[in-house]
Amino acid sequence: MVTNKKFLENVLSTAVIFPLFLFVLTGCSKAPVTLTSVQFIESLDKGSGNFDRVLQICFSEPLKDTYYHKVAIVTKENVKILGGGFLKPLASDPTSKCHLRNVYSYINKDSPIEARQLIKDYVLAGNVSQVLIQVYNEKPKGKELPIAEKLFRNL
Repeated sequence: MVTNKKFLENVLSTAVIFPLFLFVLTGCSKAPVTLTSVQFIESLDKGSGNFDRVLQICFSEPLKDTYYHKVAIVTKENVKILGGGFLKPLASDPTSKCHLRNVYSYINKDSPIEARQLIKDYVLAGNVSQVLIQVYNEKPKGKELPIAEKLFRNL
């Protein structure tokens, strides 16, 4: 009778630990994402001047997790704006596949001194030659590869 009890305890503990192990192994991964389109929107600003350059990034499905993205914008005059930030699921519209990002928010310590004016003068719909978007599970700390990447031309 003792061996049957030990056997039963081993089976029960395995039955509890194995699903927990699977949850830890698979529960931490994020859903893959697919970039579908990018466009510049200039009609959102209502006079403040802070939202006159907005980048719309669209995915094949609404985001269900938080991701980090990097953006490289190159205009026809070779003005380069590099930046990044977190993309989170939209609480206000969870079914939306598109995220709006203020282009001025990509200004950082490595940006040119006149970055705001350069964006205002050159980052316009029809004047952007390339936009590279890279999406990561977390903010990259080194040379991590993106989980999604797409180059858009002639925007």
